[in-house]
Amino acid sequence: LGLPAGIDSSADIQVERPVASCPCDDRNLIFHIPRGDDEFSQCLFAGRIKPGAELSVRGPWGHFVLAPDSARPLVFIAIDHGFAPINSLIEHAIAVDAAESITLYWAASRSRGQYLPNQCRAWASALDEFHYQPLDLSALEGALATDAGLMHADVYLAGPRGLVEGVAQALSGRGLPAAQLHVEAL
Repeated sequence: LGLPAGIDSSADIQVERPVASCPCDDRNLIFHIPRGDDEFSQCLFAGRIKPGAELSVRGPWGHFVLAPDSARPLVFIAIDHGFAPINSLIEHAIAVDAAESITLYWAASRSRGQYLPNQCRAWASALDEFHYQPLDLSALEGALATDAGLMHADVYLAGPRGLVEGVAQALSGRGLPAAQLHVEAL
């Protein structure tokens, strides 16, 4: 994403943000923009980027996509704003009926918890085999350790780099095959 002209004409500000919308909805791109220290989010939340402003967007690109032709259950692990790319994958999995069961663990490190809990509860209410577990970050390791089906699932993990690297190492250490672990470090 790039800033519109007139915000800062002396620099071309570029930031990478994961797409949060379903790939099947190629006409509408949704992004979850966390409040942060980068210039783009500061301009956005300070009201310097107005509704209807023209932004330059390039992409999407990347490798964080559903594994083709897998019949395994799907387990999604989102840490904080890692929910954005997880949201995209869940919506895609639902749209293409990709798995018999979907489990979402969403761990939050901030005191206010998850930022879209109603969306996740709606999926759990509407879909018979959708399981949602909101967690405090400190409870994530314990929740994953008690999930007996985790080693037989395709696992998608997204969130801040330092946190997802530790979770990925723990899952690999428990025996999750590398081909079943998909990681997006933000």
